[in-house]
Amino acid sequence: MADKQMIKPEDRDAVFSALVANPDAFIAAIGQNGLFVAMPPDLAGTGLRPIEGASSMLGVVVADDQRLVVDAWTQVVDDGAASCVVRLTAAPERRTRIHFVDLTHRFGVYLGVVSGAGLSADLVLRPEVVRPRMVTMVKSPTSVVTDVGPEIAPLLGWQPGELLGQRTLELVHPGDQERAIASWMDMIGSPPGSARRVRLRHLHRDGRTVWFEVTNHNHLADPQDPRVIADMLDISDEMAAQEAVRAAEQLMRRLTETIPLAILQVGPDGAITFLNEQAARQVRAQIGGDLTAALLDLTEPVDRPMVGAALAGVLTGKDTDVEYGHREPGSGIRRIRANLRALTDDAGAVTGAIICLADVTEEVELRDRLWRQATFDALTGCHNRAATMAALEDALGAADRHAGTAVIFLDLNSFKPINDRYGHAAGDLLLSQVATSLRGAVPPGGIVGRIGGDEFVAVCRDVAGREHADRIGADLLAALSAARVRTAGATLVPQASLGVAWSPYGEGDPDELMAHADAAMYAVKRTRSSAPPVRVS
Repeated sequence: MADKQMIKPEDRDAVFSALVANPDAFIAAIGQNGLFVAMPPDLAGTGLRPIEGASSMLGVVVADDQRLVVDAWTQVVDDGAASCVVRLTAAPERRTRIHFVDLTHRFGVYLGVVSGAGLSADLVLRPEVVRPRMVTMVKSPTSVVTDVGPEIAPLLGWQPGELLGQRTLELVHPGDQERAIASWMDMIGSPPGSARRVRLRHLHRDGRTVWFEVTNHNHLADPQDPRVIADMLDISDEMAAQEAVRAAEQLMRRLTETIPLAILQVGPDGAITFLNEQAARQVRAQIGGDLTAALLDLTEPVDRPMVGAALAGVLTGKDTDVEYGHREPGSGIRRIRANLRALTDDAGAVTGAIICLADVTEEVELRDRLWRQATFDALTGCHNRAATMAALEDALGAADRHAGTAVIFLDLNSFKPINDRYGHAAGDLLLSQVATSLRGAVPPGGIVGRIGGDEFVAVCRDVAGREHADRIGADLLAALSAARVRTAGATLVPQASLGVAWSPYGEGDPDELMAHADAAMYAVKRTRSSAPPVRVS
């Protein structure tokens, strides 16, 4: 390995002279391990403000900039000088610079200087105080404290001298004392030099609870000094995190028990890792089972490809909502809405999925009922006026090219006398028969609408021309002539006047085309002023 090419001592001295020329800078002496050490008298004489309350430069910068400090320290060890721009915890809104200079040739230490335009004369560095996490405690064979490190004060609030002569069991939370005793007995019965580890809650001087992982080392066989040395590690943060996870898991489970939905969780392979009681009943599966197989087995065949694709997709990160038919033994076909959401880790990799299944049968039935009410005439089952106009607009503006659109307007002749003579029930029966006959005669893809009391409209797409439209009109009239309604000893045969309008694909306006068909029908009606009413035989 080649020797390091460090900055020459005289050049490092020049850097030092420039840094200490800033009266507002902060200064620290640093040892070989990167930690602050006592300031040599010659450095203390610079008059710069010392950094106090921190063990290293890491303690004075924001967490996101600590990596910059580590890199700069590595560089100063290699090269003799380095610097980095950071944000101080005392002034995070400003950027300042930390300089490191190797002055071991002159003072026996490294120099750390915090300088920059953001350092005012009244700025005080308040480094983040890092509470110790471990303390060593020495106990007698009867578990009486004989010595304890100074770290006990920030950890449990007691000064070391206050604990000498006390039994350690007095520091343990009452709920954990039984476990503490069991661990101690196990330890003293173990071979000399062995250790036993236990997690216990301890009582802080102010009454709060602090979790420790206590490792008791058995030195009771030492004839000169029989003792137990305990390494006490503060694991409060870890236990708090575990408790937060446990609480979150309990909350999720309790919620899934109270929400009237089937909720499942699967792993990346599609195996069930969690399901609530509702899901267990609905899907008839258990933890470890394959959700896809269980779900598809109860899915209507026509919906299986869609459901299978949704389950496969969510395990690649694609969130999906689907509605499908579910065969419920004893209840027939139920409609299920499935909401599938992918679960990912911090890197974005899919770790599984959550599936929520809701029975929406009644909702679907209501939706269909409302749709039918908004679309169809209650008496005849034909499209109502609004739905008829919508169908006409769709035919004229269809994305798939076709020959053209025909509108056939029919008006029953002398319908009012039927109501007057035979009653409205007979008239309604006749209208229903007319609707059935027209729907049976309209070409595939066509619809029949009732737009008035005795007025019907057929909308047909892919009609080649006016002659084709006229033939459709003739077919509709022929279908009417074959219709029969028997009432009050008479047979009613509907008669109608008919008008036809046609528009090629991509042309025409719905209202204009309907008006043309209406006008054509009235023209026919006028030329046939003696046209027979509904025939009675």
